[in-house]
Amino acid sequence: MVDPNIIEKVPSLVAEYNKEDDTYTRMVPIILKKGLENLSLAMFPEHMQNGLLNAVGDELVKKGRTDEAIQAFLKARNQPKLIEIGDNYRNMNMFSQAIDCYEQAKANDRLLAVGELCLREGQMIDAIRSFQLVEDKAKLLLVGDECVKREKFEPAIEVFKFLNNNEKLVMVGEMCIKHDQLIQAAKAFEIGGAMDRLNQVGDIFMQKEQLNNAYEVYKIANNSVMIEFLRENFKMM
Repeated sequence: MVDPNIIEKVPSLVAEYNKEDDTYTRMVPIILKKGLENLSLAMFPEHMQNGLLNAVGDELVKKGRTDEAIQAFLKARNQPKLIEIGDNYRNMNMFSQAIDCYEQAKANDRLLAVGELCLREGQMIDAIRSFQLVEDKAKLLLVGDECVKREKFEPAIEVFKFLNNNEKLVMVGEMCIKHDQLIQAAKAFEIGGAMDRLNQVGDIFMQKEQLNNAYEVYKIANNSVMIEFLRENFKMM
């Protein structure tokens, strides 16, 4: 049997719902014109604030103003809507934007899935970011090795730096030398703590008569002899 008290409350509940619904309809155009950042909704109870924010977000999506819609849904703490926008971005291969939405929604399952998709598509930067956000070290190691295979040394260095894998960093540095990417080699060796290899890079710069680069590398490696040599003979500062 239905509680008579509930039946008595139905008209007032319907009236309240319609009142709030009318409020949203009236206020959404005003909020859109003024801008959420320029308005305070603090005078409304929390559920009405969220209702307004969601209504504004929905309208912004319809108008194609997705970035603003995301901000509205963020304020309303509407994770499903953020995930929905992220899914739309993913379906359009706009992976970076999708990752932004999933990160805000704390949707780790989506982040993992889009990371795997990015890896298959060769979008290494986005794959790295996704796996970093979910702290999946096994997947990151896989991405790092794939970056090395594709000779994408910069993202590989970032992965192995994140993983604190000095052995891999030294390996990347040596490959960078073979490919004459000496700046990247120096970066990999510095992060990996391989000072002897850094001096090797400095020596190569010297052979190429790229004295400024050699000097900077020797400073990182704390090679006082070569630093003094360059200062005395070539006025390095």
